[in-house]
Amino acid sequence: MPDEELVVRDIWPIGDRAFAIAQSSVLGIKVLEWEEADATWNYIDDGTQNDAFGKYTGGIWAPNGDEIYYAVDPGYIYHGKRSQPPATTWSWTRQKLKGNSLGDDIDRPDGYPYYSALNANYPALGVWGTSADDVYAWFANTIYHRTGVAGAAPEWVPEYTADDASASTEHIYFLAAAGTGSDEVWFSGARTTAPSSGACAVLVRKTAGNYQRIADGTLTSSTSRCTAKDGYQLIGGTEGWLTDIHMPSANRIIGLKGARDVLDVVASGDGYSVSVAQVPTSLVRKPLNSLWVALEGPWLSGLGIVVRSKSNVWDGGSFEISTVAYGGAALNQSLHRVRGTSNTNLWAIGVHNALHKTSP
Repeated sequence: MPDEELVVRDIWPIGDRAFAIAQSSVLGIKVLEWEEADATWNYIDDGTQNDAFGKYTGGIWAPNGDEIYYAVDPGYIYHGKRSQPPATTWSWTRQKLKGNSLGDDIDRPDGYPYYSALNANYPALGVWGTSADDVYAWFANTIYHRTGVAGAAPEWVPEYTADDASASTEHIYFLAAAGTGSDEVWFSGARTTAPSSGACAVLVRKTAGNYQRIADGTLTSSTSRCTAKDGYQLIGGTEGWLTDIHMPSANRIIGLKGARDVLDVVASGDGYSVSVAQVPTSLVRKPLNSLWVALEGPWLSGLGIVVRSKSNVWDGGSFEISTVAYGGAALNQSLHRVRGTSNTNLWAIGVHNALHKTSP
């Protein structure tokens, strides 16, 4: 990396490039581009993301090699375009997400809530899209859609808000998105109750322009366990947030729940089936913080570790460790994200490191 103290938080590979977002106590939040041709990382941000804000990042997404979106607190979405591809100059604009039920003008702490399974704060802020013309963002309990009107600049319009908390101590967060096109988009999250460390998974599906909440739960005060919320399906397994989802094919979602379980959710007609495969503690004792899915199956990352599925883990298959090292020694640093385009273009990024797998 260009600077040793960088903690790489998210990465989005596309073709022979990759875009990453990182932060440090010295430089603040930084955006970088990797080019395979010269095997280097270069800064491409304009620095304004650190002007009086930018305490945490909500991730990065790119529809192509010349356009990027990234999210920073307190609820800003940056949009960058390469001025004259393939030149290296980028132009940037930023917009603040408004219309959230928590208010427009405050630095909302609900954008960076504490997640007990990871013993760390986790961003309820992000951006993702199905194409350059179909981009979504989320912040706390609200989902936004970038909407353009002829002759005017595009705006972030709130399309769905989960505002049915039963008490002031209950919070609903959106955490990730996935889909196959503009008519098939899913969002995942959690419903939590302070000061309990428990949480229930939330899953929302948008089809044909309509949002439908598929899964939700309510924490019981006596056991901190989830029960099905009236009218919604309960996703079983380890209690916790549904932090990562991927859609490998139509009508199928694979996700990471509770920093331990890998879910397989299949939509069939008006119903949904859920299969749960747990990464055993005998293999990985620490919680897992990221999931990405290749055609061959899921990959996961955690503290100095990358895990992959050996075969169909929902039908008798198992997980195995994919070794990572630095300078011949075991890597004892968190890998915050695993993401790629295939098994031969796979990144695992985290504290001071960006590991790239190009072999089969």
